[in-house]
Amino acid sequence: MEYKKILIGISGSIGAVEIHSYLTEIHQRFNCSMNIIMTESAKKIVNPDSLKYFVDGYVFDNMFDSYSEFKIPHVHLPNWADVLIILPATANIIGKIANGIADDLLATTAMAATCPVIIVPNTNEHMYNRRAVQRNIQELKEDGYLFIEPEGEGVQLSTKKKIKGAMPSPKEFVSQLEGMILHA
Repeated sequence: MEYKKILIGISGSIGAVEIHSYLTEIHQRFNCSMNIIMTESAKKIVNPDSLKYFVDGYVFDNMFDSYSEFKIPHVHLPNWADVLIILPATANIIGKIANGIADDLLATTAMAATCPVIIVPNTNEHMYNRRAVQRNIQELKEDGYLFIEPEGEGVQLSTKKKIKGAMPSPKEFVSQLEGMILHA
């Protein structure tokens, strides 16, 4: 399946500082229409106005705002999208979706989606390895959500230590995404 309409969900992980590089790679590979949903936490890391250059539509950040063809965003966006990619995905958004907590636009849209939902975790290494987070990930996998697992090595900003669990580089991410598409 070729993804022509990609919905990107951005949650409040520090990995969001690199979102522009990921969006550039997605555009170059897929030549797609794109809309973006940001959580409140993500807006504290990335200026929503800087993302408007990547979208043909909107940068959504409020469940109750109405936009021309997306009068009810959490209903109309999942119907519009060929795929929803949550990049980066915090333990918080993973937990919300796994436990049916629909209190923001991204979680609600991910739960309402009938298209494939691909989640790219990016959390503190210790948080990612917690049983609760791993249980939520396993539950989502069993429910049909797809994951691009953290596998790279990065630097944890708070400690400056090298850690396993960083998101794949933008090029590696797109390569893995292509692999998922070819085997879908």
